[in-house]
Amino acid sequence: VTVQRNAHLTAMSSDFLYHVGLIKEDAAAFSEIRYVVIGGSEERMQKFAEDVAVQLAVDCQSVGAHNRYVLFKCGPILVGSHGMGGPSISILLHELSKLLLYAGADCVWIRIGTCGGLGLPPGSVVLTEESLNGALEPWHETIILGKRTRRTTKFNPELNDELRRTCEDL
Repeated sequence: VTVQRNAHLTAMSSDFLYHVGLIKEDAAAFSEIRYVVIGGSEERMQKFAEDVAVQLAVDCQSVGAHNRYVLFKCGPILVGSHGMGGPSISILLHELSKLLLYAGADCVWIRIGTCGGLGLPPGSVVLTEESLNGALEPWHETIILGKRTRRTTKFNPELNDELRRTCEDL
Protein backbone atom coordinates (compact mmCIF):
# COMPACT_ATOMS: atom_id res chain seq x y z
CA VAL A 1 0.00 0.00 0.00
CA THR A 2 1.37 3.39 -1.00
CA VAL A 3 0.67 6.22 1.42
CA GLN A 4 0.40 9.62 -0.20
CA ARG A 5 0.38 12.75 1.91
CA ASN A 6 -0.69 16.21 0.84
CA ALA A 7 2.18 18.46 1.90
CA HIS A 8 -0.08 21.52 1.67
CA LEU A 9 -2.16 20.39 4.66
CA THR A 10 0.65 20.75 7.19
CA ALA A 11 0.98 24.43 6.29
CA MET A 12 -2.66 25.17 7.08
CA SER A 13 -3.17 26.74 10.49
CA SER A 14 -6.91 26.00 10.43
CA ASP A 15 -9.31 23.91 8.38
CA PHE A 16 -13.10 23.81 8.47
CA LEU A 17 -14.40 20.38 7.51
CA TYR A 18 -17.72 21.84 6.47
CA HIS A 19 -19.74 18.75 5.56
CA VAL A 20 -18.97 16.86 8.77
CA GLY A 21 -19.14 19.96 10.97
CA LEU A 22 -15.68 19.68 12.50
CA ILE A 23 -12.54 21.81 12.47
CA LYS A 24 -8.84 20.97 12.45
CA GLU A 25 -8.64 21.71 16.15
CA ASP A 26 -11.13 18.88 16.85
CA ALA A 27 -8.65 16.33 15.47
CA ALA A 28 -6.90 15.69 18.80
CA ALA A 29 -10.02 13.86 20.02
CA PHE A 30 -9.62 11.34 17.17
CA SER A 31 -5.98 10.33 17.71
CA GLU A 32 -6.94 6.90 19.12
CA ILE A 33 -9.12 5.94 16.13
CA ARG A 34 -7.84 2.70 14.52
CA TYR A 35 -10.82 1.70 12.38
CA VAL A 36 -13.14 3.75 10.18
CA VAL A 37 -16.32 1.91 9.19
CA ILE A 38 -18.62 3.63 6.72
CA GLY A 39 -21.85 2.67 5.01
CA GLY A 40 -24.62 4.38 3.09
CA SER A 41 -27.64 4.66 5.37
CA GLU A 42 -27.69 6.94 8.42
CA GLU A 43 -30.07 4.62 10.26
CA ARG A 44 -28.02 1.47 9.59
CA MET A 45 -24.78 3.13 10.61
CA GLN A 46 -26.30 4.47 13.82
CA LYS A 47 -27.52 0.94 14.63
CA PHE A 48 -24.07 -0.44 13.75
CA ALA A 49 -22.43 2.12 16.08
CA GLU A 50 -24.80 1.14 18.89
CA ASP A 51 -23.96 -2.55 18.33
CA VAL A 52 -20.21 -1.77 18.33
CA ALA A 53 -20.58 0.05 21.64
CA VAL A 54 -22.31 -2.96 23.19
CA GLN A 55 -19.91 -5.57 21.74
CA LEU A 56 -16.79 -3.63 22.78
CA ALA A 57 -18.28 -2.24 26.01
CA VAL A 58 -17.23 1.30 25.04
CA ASP A 59 -18.92 4.67 25.11
CA CYS A 60 -20.32 5.70 21.73
CA GLN A 61 -20.81 9.39 21.13
CA SER A 62 -22.26 11.34 18.25
CA VAL A 63 -19.71 13.71 16.68
CA GLY A 64 -19.98 16.41 14.04
CA ALA A 65 -22.96 18.26 12.64
CA HIS A 66 -25.14 15.38 11.30
CA ASN A 67 -26.48 17.63 8.53
CA ARG A 68 -25.24 15.52 5.62
CA TYR A 69 -23.60 12.57 7.35
CA VAL A 70 -23.79 10.91 10.73
CA LEU A 71 -20.60 10.16 12.66
CA PHE A 72 -20.15 8.19 15.87
CA LYS A 73 -16.96 7.74 17.84
CA CYS A 74 -17.08 4.36 19.58
CA GLY A 75 -13.78 3.77 21.35
CA PRO A 76 -11.17 3.12 18.64
CA ILE A 77 -13.81 2.97 15.87
CA LEU A 78 -15.22 5.88 13.90
CA VAL A 79 -18.55 4.95 12.31
CA GLY A 80 -20.17 7.08 9.63
CA SER A 81 -22.75 7.20 6.87
CA HIS A 82 -21.70 8.25 3.37
CA GLY A 83 -25.07 8.61 1.69
CA MET A 84 -25.57 7.43 -1.88
CA GLY A 85 -23.33 7.86 -4.90
CA GLY A 86 -19.72 8.65 -5.70
CA PRO A 87 -19.76 12.40 -5.01
CA SER A 88 -21.26 11.90 -1.54
CA ILE A 89 -18.74 9.27 -0.44
CA SER A 90 -15.89 11.27 -2.02
CA ILE A 91 -16.68 14.31 0.13
CA LEU A 92 -16.89 12.22 3.30
CA LEU A 93 -13.63 10.37 2.58
CA HIS A 94 -11.87 13.66 1.83
CA GLU A 95 -12.93 15.34 5.05
CA LEU A 96 -12.42 12.29 7.30
CA SER A 97 -8.99 11.57 5.83
CA LYS A 98 -7.92 15.14 6.56
CA LEU A 99 -9.33 14.96 10.10
CA LEU A 100 -7.52 11.69 10.84
CA LEU A 101 -4.29 12.97 9.27
CA TYR A 102 -4.44 15.99 11.58
CA ALA A 103 -5.08 13.59 14.48
CA GLY A 104 -2.07 11.43 13.60
CA ALA A 105 -4.37 8.38 13.51
CA ASP A 106 -3.29 5.33 11.52
CA CYS A 107 -6.53 3.66 10.45
CA VAL A 108 -7.97 0.71 8.62
CA TRP A 109 -10.90 1.84 6.45
CA ILE A 110 -13.83 -0.52 5.90
CA ARG A 111 -16.99 0.05 3.86
CA ILE A 112 -20.00 -2.07 4.81
CA GLY A 113 -23.44 -2.23 3.31
CA THR A 114 -25.56 -3.59 0.54
CA CYS A 115 -24.35 -4.46 -2.93
CA GLY A 116 -25.48 -6.43 -5.93
CA GLY A 117 -24.52 -10.07 -6.17
CA LEU A 118 -25.13 -12.90 -8.58
CA GLY A 119 -25.88 -16.39 -7.34
CA LEU A 120 -25.88 -15.43 -3.67
CA PRO A 121 -28.83 -15.69 -1.31
CA PRO A 122 -30.11 -12.42 0.18
CA GLY A 123 -28.31 -11.53 3.41
CA SER A 124 -25.02 -13.14 2.41
CA VAL A 125 -21.88 -11.60 3.87
CA VAL A 126 -19.27 -11.03 1.17
CA LEU A 127 -15.62 -10.08 1.63
CA THR A 128 -14.38 -8.96 -1.78
CA GLU A 129 -10.84 -9.08 -3.13
CA GLU A 130 -11.23 -5.94 -5.27
CA SER A 131 -13.86 -3.54 -6.47
CA LEU A 132 -14.55 -2.46 -10.04
CA ASN A 133 -15.29 0.94 -11.51
CA GLY A 134 -18.19 1.67 -13.88
CA ALA A 135 -16.20 0.22 -16.79
CA LEU A 136 -15.62 -2.99 -14.77
CA GLU A 137 -11.91 -2.17 -14.34
CA PRO A 138 -10.05 -2.79 -11.04
CA TRP A 139 -8.99 0.80 -10.36
CA HIS A 140 -10.34 4.20 -9.33
CA GLU A 141 -9.32 7.12 -11.48
CA THR A 142 -9.49 10.74 -10.39
CA ILE A 143 -7.84 14.08 -11.03
CA ILE A 144 -5.55 15.39 -8.30
CA LEU A 145 -4.00 18.83 -8.70
CA GLY A 146 -4.55 18.64 -12.45
CA LYS A 147 -3.01 15.18 -12.87
CA ARG A 148 -4.91 12.03 -13.77
CA THR A 149 -4.34 9.53 -10.96
CA ARG A 150 -5.23 5.84 -11.04
CA ARG A 151 -5.36 3.86 -7.80
CA THR A 152 -5.76 0.15 -7.32
CA THR A 153 -8.95 -1.18 -5.79
CA LYS A 154 -7.45 -4.42 -4.51
CA PHE A 155 -8.23 -5.06 -0.89
CA ASN A 156 -5.80 -6.11 1.79
CA PRO A 157 -5.89 -9.95 1.85
CA GLU A 158 -4.60 -10.10 5.45
CA LEU A 159 -7.42 -7.82 6.60
CA ASN A 160 -9.97 -9.92 4.72
CA ASP A 161 -8.60 -13.09 6.38
CA GLU A 162 -8.75 -11.42 9.80
CA LEU A 163 -12.34 -10.28 9.21
CA ARG A 164 -13.35 -13.77 8.02
CA ARG A 165 -11.78 -15.42 11.10
CA THR A 166 -13.45 -12.90 13.39
CA CYS A 167 -16.85 -13.54 11.81
CA GLU A 168 -16.41 -17.28 12.17
CA ASP A 169 -15.69 -16.80 15.88
CA LEU A 170 -18.92 -14.85 16.49
